[in-house]
Amino acid sequence: MTAGHVYSQAPRCSRCEGRALLTKEAAQALADESLGRLTVASCPAEDGWHLYAPPQDAE
Repeated sequence: MTAGHVYSQAPRCSRCEGRALLTKEAAQALADESLGRLTVASCPAEDGWHLYAPPQDAE
């Protein structure tokens, strides 16, 4: 497995607050496993994908 597939070993993006740079497939697999707690977005600065926690609705 490559660094792009393992979150803890993934390279970090210096322009996106140090977020992990993942392959699209790895990011989507992690988002799927999170059951909606994470979303996937392409990195605007590098060739890779990031995970984000969407804002939670206030109740």
